[in-house]
Amino acid sequence: MPRLSSESERFDPGPALDDIEIDRSRSIAPQIYDALRTRIVDNRLPPGAALSESEIARFCDISRTPLRAALQQLSGEGLIIVRPQVGSVVAPHDEGRLRESVFIRCAIEEAVARRLAAVGIDEAVLAPILAAQRLAAERDDYMTFFRHDEQFHEALAEMAGVPNAWHLVQSVKAHVDRRRLKLMSSIKGRSMQAYRDHVALLECIRAHDAEGAAEVIRAHVDSVFETGHRNGEKTG
Repeated sequence: MPRLSSESERFDPGPALDDIEIDRSRSIAPQIYDALRTRIVDNRLPPGAALSESEIARFCDISRTPLRAALQQLSGEGLIIVRPQVGSVVAPHDEGRLRESVFIRCAIEEAVARRLAAVGIDEAVLAPILAAQRLAAERDDYMTFFRHDEQFHEALAEMAGVPNAWHLVQSVKAHVDRRRLKLMSSIKGRSMQAYRDHVALLECIRAHDAEGAAEVIRAHVDSVFETGHRNGEKTG
């Protein structure tokens, strides 16, 4: 497989793209969008990393048409900056978009928590997710915990009867996730704290305490700002 050259002397994006696999039986644009988005969110493609359209297309053995569609979608989400005739770069962290994303996620997840306090939860669905979260938290493996965290919140939205609410959250939360994965994975015990937040949330839901559930999930989502201050990062 050819190696990518970078417009940046400090970063070679090739290693971040080594394991991208394209299923030719499925639409290519969504696959390359998901692959690039994942790598931007987990910082394998960090802010400022150059993304050469021609080289990525060659590297992944795809045409430039689906790649352009993927890049356009990422640009619309504020994750890359498209520079005509020059190429694209991964966008810097955007505090405005971060705050907007947290605001939207809080509003949606508070509503989900309140609804679940009224209609209840499916313990059988949540039990294996919580068990996997606890194991990851005990190992202090935030990256693994993060994957199970996604499953947890998606399951809550489905139980509340609003699965598309989580899809909407996903469409805006990349800016939150970039901050979370950059900072929280470096904080000892952070995954265990997140696990305890989940346990506290479910305790409120089981007790039909809508206000308590909303308060827990709001603090849980807002913790990205607390973490930023603790690590000396500007949050607006």
